[in-house]
Amino acid sequence: MQRVIMRAGWTIVGLLAAGAMTVVGLNLWVVMATHDRIATSPLTCQSREVGIVFGTSHGLVGGGSNPHYQARLDTAAQLYRLRRVSNLLLSGDNRTRYYNEPMTMWRDLRARNVPQEFMTLDYAGFSTFDTLVRAHKVFGVDEAVLVTQPWHLPRALFIADALGLEAVGCPAISERQPPGLKLMLREWLARAATVGDLYLWGRKPRFLGPQESLPTPVLSSHSSSQPSPSHPSASHSSGKHVMSPREGSVTDGAGQQAAPNRDVADGVEVADGVDMTDEENAADTPDPHALARQAQASLLASLPEVKQALLQWLPVRSDTN
Repeated sequence: MQRVIMRAGWTIVGLLAAGAMTVVGLNLWVVMATHDRIATSPLTCQSREVGIVFGTSHGLVGGGSNPHYQARLDTAAQLYRLRRVSNLLLSGDNRTRYYNEPMTMWRDLRARNVPQEFMTLDYAGFSTFDTLVRAHKVFGVDEAVLVTQPWHLPRALFIADALGLEAVGCPAISERQPPGLKLMLREWLARAATVGDLYLWGRKPRFLGPQESLPTPVLSSHSSSQPSPSHPSASHSSGKHVMSPREGSVTDGAGQQAAPNRDVADGVEVADGVDMTDEENAADTPDPHALARQAQASLLASLPEVKQALLQWLPVRSDTN
């Protein structure tokens, strides 16, 4: 009897060791296949027509703001200021009318002076996989820069490769809350599961829906005739329609589905509604002097972020990956 127990024990140990080695091997595959396309900081991110911003909860379970969420929006706003993207595709979970990640991102990016015409909302980005499948198949995105944390980018880029979406990674660095052991363990397991999703059991998106079109790129004329950040109607000049949060979900009923657990759920906070300011009813024709002042203010606003990004990568840092 004792011999049987010992044999069973060794069998279990062997299976656990084999499982751990498999997880490590799959993680090495995911990281090595994508590491050369991840920028070292937002200042070195490549330019693409579309920037995909992955949703996460605005607040932490224990209270307070989610630093990973704030870092993603700061990076997305910086890409706009640096003229690296033409459109920001905000993709996240809209599990109920009271929890709406894309609308919350839209509201907070508007507070960061990103104009409405630069943003498109995807309400059915329930996971990293769903976000990228819908970006490629629903919104017709073929090339994109992915905006999320450095530890999340390898998995996102690996999925994009499998879907045929040419992507590069732009890291959103969360200085106030670096990834802990629990978070990294979940990410390692998620990377291994992603390989199975893509090559073994053929995962499908939770909700695909009809095709949508992104607005015509506007950065090409941005330097000469920059639209006012508080002017939402400028997006209609090209004949393309930009969906605003007031108009409801991009996919009919998609945002009202019960959502699964997120890939990396840092907490839950109910998102409030989006109230537009009176400035968004401004005249259609921007004032050239106002545009000059606006460009100067945008440059000045970006200087602290430039300084912070440079300090992050000085040799004196001890936590540089």
